[in-house]
Amino acid sequence: MDSLTAINILSASNHMEQRYCILVQQFQELLNKSWEVKISHIYREGNKAADFLANKGHTSSIGYHDFEVSDSGLAFWILYDILGISQTRLI
Repeated sequence: MDSLTAINILSASNHMEQRYCILVQQFQELLNKSWEVKISHIYREGNKAADFLANKGHTSSIGYHDFEVSDSGLAFWILYDILGISQTRLI
């Protein structure tokens, strides 16, 4: 599932037929709280920390995983994102 699909699913009012119904409901409950929330699409190159975690999750077993920032290499990518370093997207 790409991020635009995720945004469309979260924005839909009827999601009962979706595979991730419970997860979508939980996200929609968070979105409906009394705070300002904006969901937007960003390419993976623009958020290396999220890309790193997505790749880690993809190669991990299903379940809860707690990553130590200092041990996993995540700290480097967080700094990379904070400094605003970006790459050209190769298509």
